[in-house]
Amino acid sequence: MKLKDTNQSNIVAAKIISVSRKNITVITEEGHFLKIPLTTKYQQDKTLFASLKDILKAGIWIPVNKKLKKLFSYDWLSSPAPATVPAKN
Repeated sequence: MKLKDTNQSNIVAAKIISVSRKNITVITEEGHFLKIPLTTKYQQDKTLFASLKDILKAGIWIPVNKKLKKLFSYDWLSSPAPATVPAKN
């Protein structure tokens, strides 16, 4: 898989270091700490909360918009290129 274009300076890789019902605290690759507030809808989403705790436990780096202080609903890996099958004559 190829990484999508991440030349946008606002999109950075971050690692979750703490999860609470109202906020997620992350550290970026540059060592900056960001506190990302969760909306009321996300605060009540048990599946999202469990997923964030799993990401924290696994130590996975995720894309974060540092200017907007928001998580992405997708990752930054692009879809794999479709396999090409030679045409039969």
